[in-house]
Amino acid sequence: MSERPIAHPFGIDEIYFRSCFSAPSFRIFVALLMGWVLTVGTHTISQVMLTMRLHESRHFASIYRFLARGRWEPDAVSYRLFRLLVDTFVAAGVEILVGLDDTLEKHCGKKICGAGWHHDPMATKHSKEKSYGLCFLVIGLVVRLSGISDRMFFLPYAARLWWPPKARMKPKSLPYKTKPQLGLDLINLTHSWLEQGERLHVVADMTYACRTIIRNRPKGVHFTGRVRMDSALHDLPPTPEIRRQGRPPKKGPRLPTPAAMFRNPDLEWEAIEPVCYGKKTPLLVHTFVAIWYYPAGNEPLRFVLSHDPSGTHNDAVFFDTDVEASPAEIVMRYAARWSIEVTNRETKQLLGVQGPQCRAEQSVIRAPLFAYWAYSFVVLWFVTRLSCAKGLVARPAPWYRQKKHHTFSDMLAAARRSHFVATFSWEPMQIPNLPKTYSARSTCGYKYTGNAKL
Repeated sequence: MSERPIAHPFGIDEIYFRSCFSAPSFRIFVALLMGWVLTVGTHTISQVMLTMRLHESRHFASIYRFLARGRWEPDAVSYRLFRLLVDTFVAAGVEILVGLDDTLEKHCGKKICGAGWHHDPMATKHSKEKSYGLCFLVIGLVVRLSGISDRMFFLPYAARLWWPPKARMKPKSLPYKTKPQLGLDLINLTHSWLEQGERLHVVADMTYACRTIIRNRPKGVHFTGRVRMDSALHDLPPTPEIRRQGRPPKKGPRLPTPAAMFRNPDLEWEAIEPVCYGKKTPLLVHTFVAIWYYPAGNEPLRFVLSHDPSGTHNDAVFFDTDVEASPAEIVMRYAARWSIEVTNRETKQLLGVQGPQCRAEQSVIRAPLFAYWAYSFVVLWFVTRLSCAKGLVARPAPWYRQKKHHTFSDMLAAARRSHFVATFSWEPMQIPNLPKTYSARSTCGYKYTGNAKL
């Protein structure tokens, strides 16, 4: 089988990922990453191979061998991608904001390594609360794309597989760890990638606002999260005027619970208008510094009680390890966490992160990473080539008269069009040797053509 050249419409050659692979493995990596973007419908490994016509230049078993037994490290790719994201979207001296959350990928099969029963947060009232599949902890950069969209984007670059203790096929190379422990590993890994002068800030929900992460996080890394309404808070320890024998107090007197503070009519509120979810949101906040002893020890934390006078948003209590942060900054940081949920939905619906039917341990760990990496590569390609990428965006439907911003769906459709624009020529008479056009190898390909926005 002869090697056929593969186009590089997303600039993968320009970012020096070749050091992470051997020459043959790098070619497979580029082809799989491009195929993940160009595939429409179910993103199985075989369908990606058919999209890129890899079976015409190499044996199909080499693709599966690359995922199951290839000698390459996903963390090395994640490091290169993280540095590329930071250098592109984060200005010098600006704090790097990353998000952390877990997502459930539904699968069926008893022999899938690491699969088990998990709580399904998307379950409705009439469906089961648990679903069978794989659970991944995903970490990514949270950025705002100025001039493209008002909302925040979550760009994933690394992930870890979490498997339940009752899983039938337990991974042999992965010792069991809780979700907060895996989240701490991802935070430590990201912190080790920082260069001199860079600062890291993590935002996550209540699952990861625990002592495993808050007490053991790297020095200089701040954390923003949310607390329960019945949390036990204490005042700062008093400073004794006369030094006495014995250990000094680690915490002051017990404060009322956040639920009791909301019911206090004498509580002083401050009006702010932070930019949340792409628009200004009038809120009433009350801020104070206190100690949340069990998760954070005697470290002072900044707490913000948030109340929406319009009733659109429920009352909530946020905290930040940066006591110098303003209430508006804390609220906007936690509101940016919603971009993680948007990315999880788009990777499942548009990039088919649940599509691969892998069962081997390394394949189960590596295959979903291509969907997360493809998401970040598409956004990178669209931003770095904005002038030409905008011309590939389709016009919105006539009933979307107020649409002014680009979504990831627009970016993905533009990336697919860029590939076909480079493949087919409008002036064939000027090209001496036209490449042969192959017919589709999958009968289901035509069924999804209308949904591809091509």
